[in-house]
Order: sequence, then structure tokens, then C-alpha cells
Amino acid sequence: MILSSGVTCNCCGNTMRDYIDNIVDNSSECCTISLSKVYEFAKLSAENREFLATYKGFVPAFVEILSNASDVELIGFIMEVLNLLISEDGRVKKQLHDLIFRNNKDCLSLFILLLEKGNLNSKINSAKLLESIASTMNSQTTMFENQALLTGLYKLVSSKTNQTARAVGLSSLIAVSQSRNVKTKLVHLGIVRTGGKILSDPGTEVQVIEKVMKVLEMVSRCPEGRTAICIDERCLKAIVTRLMNVSVTATEHGIGVLWSLCYLSGDRMAKEAVSKSNGMRKVVLVMQSKCSGSVRQMCGDLVKVFQVNSKSWLTSYETRTTRVR
Repeated sequence: MILSSGVTCNCCGNTMRDYIDNIVDNSSECCTISLSKVYEFAKLSAENREFLATYKGFVPAFVEILSNASDVELIGFIMEVLNLLISEDGRVKKQLHDLIFRNNKDCLSLFILLLEKGNLNSKINSAKLLESIASTMNSQTTMFENQALLTGLYKLVSSKTNQTARAVGLSSLIAVSQSRNVKTKLVHLGIVRTGGKILSDPGTEVQVIEKVMKVLEMVSRCPEGRTAICIDERCLKAIVTRLMNVSVTATEHGIGVLWSLCYLSGDRMAKEAVSKSNGMRKVVLVMQSKCSGSVRQMCGDLVKVFQVNSKSWLTSYETRTTRVR
């Protein structure tokens, strides 16, 4: 249990450097109080966080304490401090990556423990730190050979929780979903169904919608993902509905999904669903907007796919302005 900064002890006269040195030297004397003092110090200012991040031996010692911890509250507390340091000094991210993946101890099990048993704040800190250390394909593979870790992040996204937790969970999933294997696992867990529910909720915030669209675009690049989206009418309809009324980022990811379904795989059900949802009118409008060159190309591909069946509509479209709701 972490003691509050107001608790006194025999070493209460110590300076902050003394508390930091207690941690670096792995001193058992007043270690809990030292951790608490350092936490309060880190929260105070960017300068303090920069001092800790560059203090010789501090980050390795903190990771060592983490690797030996068993208390859920203590683990969550340490991860929160590490997230504070990462936000201030990008060098800490690489240092943590190397320390965690070169550590002979199973640090990743601690992330799973927090995702399963921690409070909401601890789960958020766990997901944030996972995203930060997923900087190489090797680390991503190591992390998500462990099904429990992927499941924990998925539950953070799929459970009825706050928008911040969902956004953080989605960011972590995006960071590690580079391989087809992970994308397939996400599909099997139910990310398409969950994504459809989130997109269909009128209360979902913009940042969450953008990340859901990104995840769906990623899984749509594998056959299992395309199939799951095509047979989930709610999800596909929500993607088209959100196509132009959220943000440029959400729109471009949405076009990526439609391109994978209707052009790359040429799925008949997907093309019918997009047509019924007024999707092609929106695709044309996106193509005429200030989108990126790659997205404009995808829009052009989609128009070609629908050109034969929609030739009369496309001709008439060129002569009038269409209001898309």
C-alpha cells in the first residue's frame, strides 16, 4: 500500500535527493515513503519529471522495483510514475523498452494483472505504458503471443467505461496490431461487433470514433476482418453514417475500410450495403474534398466499382450539388 506524502517516518528530514537515492540504491529503509515522495515530486512540474528521467540509475531501479512487485496498487502506482516520465522525456520510452524486454523476469504479467484486477486508473496507465513500449515488431510479437494481454486491452475497449479508457485501449491495440496474426485475434475477440456498437452510440467522442475507424481499417486488411465487417450490418452502416460528420481523420479511415471491402475484395454484400446507405454519394464528396492523395485514389477506385450499376446517378451528380446528411 502506498503511503500518502503526509505520513512521517524516521527519515522525514531527508531531502528529495535522499528519497531518490533510496530508490536507486534499492534501499529497503523507508522505500514505500520514498516512492510516495517521488510520485508527489513528479506530479509537481515538468522540470521535476525531467530531473527524474535523467537522474542516473533512477529508471532502471524503478523498473527493478516493478519487476519484483506483487501488490496491484503498488504496480499501478509505479506505472503511473513511468508514464509521467515518458510524457516529459522521449528517451525514457526507449530505455523502458530495452529494460522490460531484456529483463529475465516476466514484467508483462504485471500489465495483465493490472488490466484484470486494477482500478480504472491503473488499467489506463497499464495500457498507456504498453503502447509506449510497443516500438518494435519484436516487442509487439513478444507482447501479443500472450493472449491474455490482448484480451485485457480488448476488455478495456469493449466494457462500458469512460471515453478516456476506451481511447487509451484503442491506441494500444493500434500500436500492436501490425501483424496479421494479431489482427485475426482481434477479430475473433469481437472487435468488429464492439466497433459497430461504439460507432452507433451518439455519445461517442471524436477521438474514440477516429481510433475505432483506424482499428477497423487495420483489421479490414485481413480476410477474417473483411468477412466480419461484411456480415455485421450494424458496423458497416455505422461506418458509412460516420463517414463525413466527424473529422477528416475518421473519414479517411472509413474510406480505407470501404476500399478494402468493396474494391480490394469486391464483396457483393458490402457493395449493396454501401449503396443502400447512400455511401457512394459520400465517397464522391470525399474525393472532391481536401483529402490526401492516397484517399482520393481509393475514392476513385470505389467510384469505378460502382460505375456500371450507378452510371445514371453519377452522370446526374455532376450537374448538381447534393446535400449529404
